This record gives sequence, structure tokens and C-alpha cells, in this order.
Amino acid sequence: MPDYVILNDLAAEVGLDGSNFRKYVSKKNITPLKVRDHRNYVVSALTLEDAEFIRMERKRDGFNKKEVVPIENGDGYFYVIQLIPELAPNRVKLGFAADVPSRLQAHRTSAPTAQAIKAWPCKRSWEIAAMASLTRIESTLIANEVYECEDLPSLISRGDTFFSLMPK
Repeated sequence: MPDYVILNDLAAEVGLDGSNFRKYVSKKNITPLKVRDHRNYVVSALTLEDAEFIRMERKRDGFNKKEVVPIENGDGYFYVIQLIPELAPNRVKLGFAADVPSRLQAHRTSAPTAQAIKAWPCKRSWEIAAMASLTRIESTLIANEVYECEDLPSLISRGDTFFSLMPK
């Protein structure tokens, strides 16, 4: 029996695609090993201990591929987070979260000085429309819901207007 678990095998086991799984492992500060698989290809793998840690973390986070877990009704918040306010105050991350402080902490793993600027009560199904409304002018998509906006107060004002029109 090998002393490791191949990364792609573990990704399938916990229900993630390879790319997202690599990001997940990296966020847990685990560095995969390079090993040769049964075909003699060099692949990424985790030690048995690291693999078990990942399994437990996924389970702790509420993900268990073998169980059907009901999805919450989609109530949460649409947020605006400044990623690096000291260098690029108009670079913001927009998105939906059930818990904004936890989401901010997650962003701080890669952007330690990130600051939540504003959050509005929101349904998950509104996220795409809210993002389109807030960024329809004076905003450039950088990557993955990260925007460079020309006028942050105007973006916030568009958010206030958008959410004032939505049902309570």
C-alpha cells in the first residue's frame, strides 16, 4: 500500500475538480508531493496524514460527497470588499456570502489588508444581476469577480439603488 494519495483521486473522492482542489489544498498550507503513479507518470500526491486532514476539513466545512445536504434558501449578503486598499483602493471583489465576516477572513489569506466596504441583504439568485448593475459603468473586470472601478462611492450608490428596489 502506498504512503500517499494521488491528488486527483482525492479530489474526486471529496467532490471537487482538480483545479479547485489544488487551490483548496494550497489554502490549507499543504504542499503536494511529486510521485510516480502506476503508469510511471509524475503526479501530485498527499501524504496519508495530509489526505486525512483534507477529508476532515471538507467534512467540517459541511461537504460530504456521500451525503445529500440540503442547500439553504439562498439568503445572505452581497458584499463589496477592497482587496488592497493601501495600494489600489478602487480594486474591489464583489460577491455573495451567507457570512460576510467569514468571507472577508477567507479573502485575507491572499489579501491580508482587505476591508469590507458595504454589504446588502441579498438572495443568492440576485448575485449576477447585482454584479451587472453595480459594474455596468466605470468598472473593468480584472478577474473572478474582481473589478477596478473608477469611482467607488458611485459603485456603492448603484448598489444602494439596486438593493432598494429588491423585495425585503
